Amino acid sequence: MKDKILKNKGLVVGIFFILVSLIIGLPLFNSKLDVYFDDGIQHIARAYGTYNSFKDNILFPNIIASFANGFGYSWNLFYGPLSTYGVILISLVCKNFVVSYKIFAYICLILSGYFMYKFVNSITKNRNIATLAGILYMTFPYHLTDLYTRNALGEFVSFLFIPLVFLGLYNLFYINKKTYYLTIGAVRINFNT
Repeated sequence: MKDKILKNKGLVVGIFFILVSLIIGLPLFNSKLDVYFDDGIQHIARAYGTYNSFKDNILFPNIIASFANGFGYSWNLFYGPLSTYGVILISLVCKNFVVSYKIFAYICLILSGYFMYKFVNSITKNRNIATLAGILYMTFPYHLTDLYTRNALGEFVSFLFIPLVFLGLYNLFYINKKTYYLTIGAVRINFNT
């Protein structure tokens, strides 16, 4: 049994991050949490308006025509589409944009810790230090402030890609010169969130 667990350390680490993020992300699923506060209402409205634009066969809606009494509003010019599309994809399953917003934020919380784990593990080759780094990254005050107070979803999503940028740079300079695509992709996505 111990051999199976040691063989599947990646799965064990993934489950561990899910459990830790359940504790950190538990307030997200409290019905009293006001996600409309600060930027939250913008992100939920953007997802709703973009979804309605998709239904009108507009694939990349920079201006959401149904907003501002039919005059349109250009929210999608100010924010990158990645966070909006994530919320929309989840809303296709749960049919509620507020719940989709919370689930997407929770998924971003898990992935940010896991990506930091991958980055630190590639440098230190020590799973314990990497796990601690991932947990600390998920619980940094600014990270949690973006999640629970500011509702800055675009900024919160960008925390996913910061460890990937550094992992790509580390791989580029020290491991394999052919992994530049990880850095370029993470930087490109990070500037678009």
